[in-house]
Amino acid sequence: MSVSIKVILFGIGTLEGDIIRHLSPLTADAIIDKLPFVLRGRYSFGSKSYWTLPGVEIYKGTNPKSIISAEKGDIIYNPKTDELIIAIEEIEMPNKVNKIGKINTNLNLLLQARNGLNTKILKI
Repeated sequence: MSVSIKVILFGIGTLEGDIIRHLSPLTADAIIDKLPFVLRGRYSFGSKSYWTLPGVEIYKGTNPKSIISAEKGDIIYNPKTDELIIAIEEIEMPNKVNKIGKINTNLNLLLQARNGLNTKILKI
């Protein structure tokens, strides 16, 4: 089962993707239950390798399918820092993270974003 989502970068544009439940069921369910929400996004410190939305407040831990590396376009949840991450390029995380979905369109719009930009995620 997957849930289509829209990620709105205020003043820039919209990304579309899917939250794929079977990748990390408990984390995906917690995020889906919380939709829609608006958080201030920012880049990882110093580089534009991923867009992070800290303060999701779902506090779900790792699971047997947790991963260390993510591919371009992956939506992942980092339980250690309680943040939702959209990978702009292939990345290695310092701890295990839960992959919960994939961005399908307009990933390059994230490169136009600035730190502190309001980012809204909602179901389509």
